Amino acid sequence: MARKGKGFFGLGWLITLILVIFAPFGWICGTIERLLRGNLLGAILNLFGYGFGILWICDIVTLILYHDIKVLA
Repeated sequence: MARKGKGFFGLGWLITLILVIFAPFGWICGTIERLLRGNLLGAILNLFGYGFGILWICDIVTLILYHDIKVLA
C-alpha cells in the first residue's frame, strides 16, 4: 500500500496532528508508526518518552514544522 501522506499510517498531516494532540492516540499511533518505519529503538523510547511528555512535544513540533514525524522515526 502506497503512503499518501507523511503522517501516521499515510494519513494527512492535519489528521495526524489531531491524533497527536490527544495523548493516548498519539502514544499508540507513534509507537506503531515507528515500528512500521523499522525503528525499534524509537518505538521502545516512545513507550517511555510519552509518559514524560518528551516525544509528545517533539512530535507536535515536527508535525507543525515539517509535516512529518522526524524525531526517532
